[in-house]
Amino acid sequence: MTHQFHNSGCGCLQGLSRRGVLGLGFGAAVVSTGLPALAVDTGYEAMLMQCIDPRFTTDAWKYMTSRGWQNKYSQFNIAGGPVAAVAPVFQEWRATWEANLDISVQLHAVKRLVGMTHRDCGAAVVAYGDRIKTDKAYETEMLSQALRAFRDQAKKRQPQLIVELGIMDLNGAVETVA
Repeated sequence: MTHQFHNSGCGCLQGLSRRGVLGLGFGAAVVSTGLPALAVDTGYEAMLMQCIDPRFTTDAWKYMTSRGWQNKYSQFNIAGGPVAAVAPVFQEWRATWEANLDISVQLHAVKRLVGMTHRDCGAAVVAYGDRIKTDKAYETEMLSQALRAFRDQAKKRQPQLIVELGIMDLNGAVETVA
């Protein structure tokens, strides 16, 4: 068996000064006492459920920020967003979404859920067919139905949540769905 002895020239403790040792000790003491001031999570105002389409990330951020929720919301992105949570073709994804919603409410005291679909969504085409690409009224109706089903599903799991629904246009404008 070989033993390793450390000496001043070995370099393994090179960056650790007395001040560094004291800092490590203080850090360990703080963590062990669990000072609440260092770990306070007052909760998020909202959670955004949206599609992964990168054309809408900036506009979704602008929308949430315009509501006064900058750095006060969490988000869950999946192809189709709320459509994926309710359309039968995406059934296998539902459990992941539901578990994420539950843990977000538990960990961050989320008060609102914002379900946001968007125009020209490829996942909506998979869910509802090609007509959605050429018939705006049909697209609006199918996205609105999906959003309402999304709200109903979310309220069954988390009845205390305020659920808001919207369809984002290609220009970033949001049409509210009742």
